[in-house]
Amino acid sequence: MRVISTKILFMPRLDEEQENGMVVEWLKAQGDTVTQGEEIVEVMSEKVSFIVESPITGIIHKIFVKEAEEVPIGKTIAIISEVEDSSDALEKAVKEAEEKLKIEVPIVAEREEKGVIKKEEEVKVKPERIKISPIAKRLAKEHELDITQIEGTGPGGRIVKEDILRVIDQGTIMPAVPEEERIQLTGVRKIIAERMTQSYRTAPHVTVMMEADASNMVKLRKEFEEKTRLRLSYNAILIKAVTDALQAYKIFNSTIEENEIRINPNINVGLAIARGDGGLIVPVIPNADMKSLKELNTIIEDLVEKARQNKLSISEVRGGTFTISNLGMFDVDEFTPILTPQQTALLGVGRIAKKPIVVDEGIVIKPMTKLSLSFDHRVVDGALAAQFLRSIKRTLETFTPIL
Repeated sequence: MRVISTKILFMPRLDEEQENGMVVEWLKAQGDTVTQGEEIVEVMSEKVSFIVESPITGIIHKIFVKEAEEVPIGKTIAIISEVEDSSDALEKAVKEAEEKLKIEVPIVAEREEKGVIKKEEEVKVKPERIKISPIAKRLAKEHELDITQIEGTGPGGRIVKEDILRVIDQGTIMPAVPEEERIQLTGVRKIIAERMTQSYRTAPHVTVMMEADASNMVKLRKEFEEKTRLRLSYNAILIKAVTDALQAYKIFNSTIEENEIRINPNINVGLAIARGDGGLIVPVIPNADMKSLKELNTIIEDLVEKARQNKLSISEVRGGTFTISNLGMFDVDEFTPILTPQQTALLGVGRIAKKPIVVDEGIVIKPMTKLSLSFDHRVVDGALAAQFLRSIKRTLETFTPIL
């Protein structure tokens, strides 16, 4: 948590591109006493959730932002008071925070208030309640009938059992249309939607695909487990192959900024991992090219566990220069990934499946996998992307790394 005053909590910036943050859950209520370092609130960006701790010992004087509400970075979300704080100072701090959180009044609404244009009165029509007996209602539900089309013959136009039986016999009433389910696009899902849309509109996406022989990957995994008694993640092998290719084709480890292409000096690989809430998060392995297969495997294991528990820190999701998205565990064969904003390329990997392959005029069964490379066509062309992907493919099929 970034603290400008020891008593004011601000919405922190959890990643570079973040403009808004969301309050996930208040762990303390307004009026509660808290000690320094005690957990107060959980906030979230697209990539990570973060627990905010109290910078002082005091009382939560005022909470400004509700759960599931988004506010811009740097806006006050709460004020914590100490015993010696004066009421005047606290009242002034509250007013200032409330003013900053106010949404600007639209010009049209402002003109309406001034009488320049007339504001149309909103007319809310309350739907008329349909009178129906319990038995008739149950019958209508069983036969999926739309009761708004049925004329009741009971007292006061009430629909009774006989009315339902009549329309069933006549078959004149259309089945009731089931209500559609609607899910509000808010919070993290809204942030993801906005950023992915921006990425797709800004960077002209192109995807090239290749099939790779995974026999060497399967062999490496078996040898690793025999030597270390540990299970090797295929993602560790993928990262080694990608970092080798990135050292030869540095343009794919770049960022485009206005009219310049900036080659990142460090190779920081982001790995898309399933979160505990069913979404995806991309923790970053810094300087992945400098790590052994065993080191990568240990890091990945730790990141996966943290992702499942939604306990990744801010530093663990920042600074990615290239991303790998492996959907093989979901039985996906191939897909076209959308680029991570500000990155030039992303490698998508499908499942490893045994297939009949032609080798030396004969047919053999081999474990195969599909590789999909999405890239920013402003930065690189298709031919270079094909060479880069082929480099990854060849490394996966032949390399023998130091464990």
